[in-house]
Amino acid sequence: MYWETAISAPEAPTAALQKLLDVLADAECVNDAGEPTALLQEAEHWGIPLRQTAEGLHLEYPHPPLSRPEIAAVANLPEAQIRILPACASTNTEMLGSDANPCICLAESQWAGRGRRARHWSSPFGQHLAMSYGWTPAASINPALTLVAGLGVFQVLQKSISGLWIKWPNDIWVGGQKLGGLLLEARRLPSGQSRLVLGLGLNVHDDPTLPDTATSLAQHQVNLSRSHLAGQIIRRWQADFARFDRDGLEPFLPLWNAAAAPMMRQIVQISDVRGHYSAEVLGIGEDGRLQVQEPDKAPVWLSAGDVSLRPLAS
Repeated sequence: MYWETAISAPEAPTAALQKLLDVLADAECVNDAGEPTALLQEAEHWGIPLRQTAEGLHLEYPHPPLSRPEIAAVANLPEAQIRILPACASTNTEMLGSDANPCICLAESQWAGRGRRARHWSSPFGQHLAMSYGWTPAASINPALTLVAGLGVFQVLQKSISGLWIKWPNDIWVGGQKLGGLLLEARRLPSGQSRLVLGLGLNVHDDPTLPDTATSLAQHQVNLSRSHLAGQIIRRWQADFARFDRDGLEPFLPLWNAAAAPMMRQIVQISDVRGHYSAEVLGIGEDGRLQVQEPDKAPVWLSAGDVSLRPLAS
């Protein structure tokens, strides 16, 4: 899911640049932007391809930009439920403050995306898929929803790429490299209900700044429109979340076990409040917890929370 950035989370573009980017979300060009030279220099610092022509300031996309009509058509949703931003700190942050139900937010770039265990991530302009899906469910929060969301991405991509698999609880991998990740967050509403926001980061185009531990669809000769891909994933999520609300995780377990096969019965490195240790993965339960076993010890169940695990080979 992009790469971990050296830029601290509180650092952000100036209000002037953010205002300009907000305008460019709805306009192809801006010809009244105050101090264009300063804005161009700052945009370069942030990796935002702002350019000046005779018509004014505009964004120079390295690939076809995200398209609201295309996403809406594929996802079978009204365009009004979809927001596309040139840049933001985090699409999840944008969505947590929204009460639309459902609502989707996508960004061409992020400078402080969030991951599990308080990690911060950045994503270069126009290269990858940074998307959040927000809604207010009728039932209480079930943490296993993240597993169902990962399965949705897996189902959309499995015919396009070999070696694809899911690493519990929220990562999409190809072989020994990470392709993407998910993050589920919640906000309590005055009504007592919970506003859920599910964020997805997926590496799509060639990106020389990705670390060796990460990969992209393009590196595996998979060339898909980011908008079409987003629409497919949203449509899959809507169907799967409805089934999950009705039937729980049990119907998804056979597919999840198949999708996570490279991790099953393998020794992994686990990091949690106890420190770092190795254990064998035994499987998951209907509540989404992972069962592992250390040598000469009884099996235990892990909840996602502050637990992280990695295959020893990686």
